[in-house]
Amino acid sequence: MTTISSYDPKDSGATLPELPPLPIGSLVVGALNLLDEAADLAQPRHLTVCDAQAIVCQFDENPASLRAITRWALRFGGVLITQPHHDHNGMANYCHTEFPYYGVAVTAYAFLPAPPGATCSDPGCDYCGHPAAP
Repeated sequence: MTTISSYDPKDSGATLPELPPLPIGSLVVGALNLLDEAADLAQPRHLTVCDAQAIVCQFDENPASLRAITRWALRFGGVLITQPHHDHNGMANYCHTEFPYYGVAVTAYAFLPAPPGATCSDPGCDYCGHPAAP
């Protein structure tokens, strides 16, 4: 009679070793594969591949980028996040999504113009002249 048993690494007491980081060339190939899988979506205007195991996709600063980032989030399992942003250029909305792609962190983002009349409500903002928080 044949006995079939399953192997569960949790039962063996041994922990798997941490995988070494991918070399930059492999990350570039991963970025190429990512873009290939997203060939039917709007493409970023700027792509950064970092040896910190990250790929960053920057989209244009126009309203169509919100739809593009939303579609990237839906395709790859990310969540769309929009946050107010204020810097030396004025008010904007920081729209971004983050998702893993075969173990590599991917961020897709754009800074979109804030609606007319948008104001900063951050009491510690360095760009509006609000006094610093105590």
